[in-house]
Amino acid sequence: MGSSGQRLLLVEDDLDLAESIGDFLARRGWQVAHARHGALALRLAAADRPTVIILDRMMPGMDGLAVCRTLRSGPLAAIPILMLTAADSLPERLEGFAAGVDDYLVKPFAPAELEARLTALVRRAGTAAGGGTLRCAGLELDPATREVRHAGHPVELTRMGFSILEILLRRSPAVVPRAELERELWGDEPPGSDALRSHVFALRSALDAAGGAALLRTHRGIGYQIRSGEGTP
Repeated sequence: MGSSGQRLLLVEDDLDLAESIGDFLARRGWQVAHARHGALALRLAAADRPTVIILDRMMPGMDGLAVCRTLRSGPLAAIPILMLTAADSLPERLEGFAAGVDDYLVKPFAPAELEARLTALVRRAGTAAGGGTLRCAGLELDPATREVRHAGHPVELTRMGFSILEILLRRSPAVVPRAELERELWGDEPPGSDALRSHVFALRSALDAAGGAALLRTHRGIGYQIRSGEGTP
């Protein structure tokens, strides 16, 4: 199945890899624009407003993290970003998530997995959030304005962190199994690395920094939960 003409911006300085990715996705129906460096990527993103962006982490000049931070600070902040990286260490992933990356894919990768990740990002970004403000104890999340407050303080979350928190709050006080949460976030192609744990770690850190009760709980080997009351996270 193709992408129904979704616009994609591919930011990659390796021309051979960019050609390979671009040819594959174009055959699958994606409308692919290519930028070899960060400055051009920002200009093309502003001009074309792509549906999703593939962003290489390591580039000369402005690297992928700098591009991501710039995009997240402006009017294009809602565009999903998939970052390509040659390494998959936890500190690197956390740094990327803090910059606003939605998903990571480690080189080398299968083109089919790349497309599956892109499709999941586009689907999730296009899903309209419904209902009113979600609350648990002093934690509040407004799907309409995408604002989160904990103990009265605003909480800045990554796009993925917001999605995880929204799922957990909608299901609270139930425990959401890890596999089920991964399907909600990535569809039938969850990432091979432990990306979910990294996102949950970043989410927990952001909530803890705001103060208030520790509401995000990990049930090892089972899943995650948002609930009030005493207990071990």
